[in-house]
Amino acid sequence: MKKRMFILLLLALSTSSFSGSFVQAEGQQLASNASVKLTLSQAQQWARSNSFSLKEAQQTIDRNRINLKNAGKNLDFIPAGTGNGEEDASSSSAWKGYASSTVSYLESKKQIELAQDQTDYTTMKNYYEVLLADNKVKSSEDALSLALLEEKAAEAKANRGKISPSDQSSIIQTRIEAQKNIEIAKAALQKAMDSLNTQMGQPQGTVYELVDRPVYRKMDSTNLDTLVTRAISASPSVWRQEEAVKLAKMEVKYYTWNSGNDDYEIKQIDVDSAQGGLENTKDQLAETLKSMYFNLQQNDEQYEQLQSNLQNANKVLNISRKKKERGFATGTEVATNQLKVKQIERNMDELIVQMTQLQHALNKPWSV
Repeated sequence: MKKRMFILLLLALSTSSFSGSFVQAEGQQLASNASVKLTLSQAQQWARSNSFSLKEAQQTIDRNRINLKNAGKNLDFIPAGTGNGEEDASSSSAWKGYASSTVSYLESKKQIELAQDQTDYTTMKNYYEVLLADNKVKSSEDALSLALLEEKAAEAKANRGKISPSDQSSIIQTRIEAQKNIEIAKAALQKAMDSLNTQMGQPQGTVYELVDRPVYRKMDSTNLDTLVTRAISASPSVWRQEEAVKLAKMEVKYYTWNSGNDDYEIKQIDVDSAQGGLENTKDQLAETLKSMYFNLQQNDEQYEQLQSNLQNANKVLNISRKKKERGFATGTEVATNQLKVKQIERNMDELIVQMTQLQHALNKPWSV
């Protein structure tokens, strides 16, 4: 009987999806019918071409370029400082309007860069969601293979009167649930692929072989202060607030008395408010980066723990295989231990994806 069970085990494993995860396996196909290889870079390129936000951002650049050109036509001269009366107010207004139009034009150029970064990040997220969903299908299929073996073993025990009807019924129910879980996992995989195709502007139902599988990389040794400084320097939000401060200071520098404008003190308050907004934006960005940084550190430690768990699980698996060869373990025990190994590998896959996304977010926090 044990020999027969071991043969059944081998048959089950040969038809299951014990193909390994992308921790170890490279170049394995997402689906057997995939005919087109898709890199992450290609997916991001298609997503950019299909992005409404990017098209809208480009139109804003064109619009602001025209506005800037028109604002320049209204300039007679650049005022030297504060003025007095309606005539000075008109010249000052033209100069401040030109400065504001310049900021709007430059901001729209930064906005298209921001839209590109956000599109790239979302595409990466959707791309990896497909890989993880495919992993869940494999895990569900592995669980069903094991459930079928346990059900077959329970049937053999029932024929010899060595299992209670309730225990056998519970094992059968486990197999039924495993079959349902496969359908749920496949539906989730289809949904993930549909989301990726929608973002890329590709036909629904198109199946690709996703070839860029994330790999583990030790956490960057760059210290937190350097990351914060670098991010603040490149942040579109910080730049926008810095320009708001400059424009507010212009209102003070080129204030025109006796022209019906807001009080001079209000303009000074506006400067203080803009500067406070700038400092707040920097502080919020720094706090966000700190949170990401510490989360990445925790993930790195968790990954090292999973590596240790995987090593131990493989030892247990090898021992059970040797026991099986000597007749001291069943094929079901071997399959159970193999399933544990695969599950740890797939947990590592999920963690690698989290770490990859966090690392990207640390470098470009505005893209998330």
